[in-house]
This record gives sequence, structure tokens and C-alpha cells, in this order.
Amino acid sequence: MPKKTNPAAAENWSYENTVANVEGIIADLEAGNLPLATVLAQFEQAVQALQTCEIYLHEKQQQVDLLIETLADE
Repeated sequence: MPKKTNPAAAENWSYENTVANVEGIIADLEAGNLPLATVLAQFEQAVQALQTCEIYLHEKQQQVDLLIETLADE
């Protein structure tokens, strides 16, 4: 299985902005006023954004674990 790459590595990417964007998509979907094609496209966009956030958080958790391990060794 190929290793997942992190689109969050882009210099202008922000976890907070991505979450806010997903929240906006959810609000649009919950309003129920969108055509089905738009709903599906926005749902796909939200899923991809959440996957990016998950990768980002996993990488940050690894960094925190390493820092804690380093502190414990000192």
C-alpha cells in the first residue's frame, strides 16, 4: 500500500481553515437546498478535507510522542 502523502504540507494550508470549510459544507448540506450533484460533490470535498486533517493530526501526534520520549530520556 503506498504511503499517504500529506497535502497539508502545502505552505498555505491551515487545519483551522479546513475545519471551518468542512463546517460550512455541512451547513450547506443540512440546509437541504442543493441539487443532488452539488451535494455529492461537496460531500466528496468534505471527506477529502477531513482525510487531510486526519493525516495532519496523526503526524503532529507522532511529533508530540517523540518530544515526550525525548524528555523522558533526559
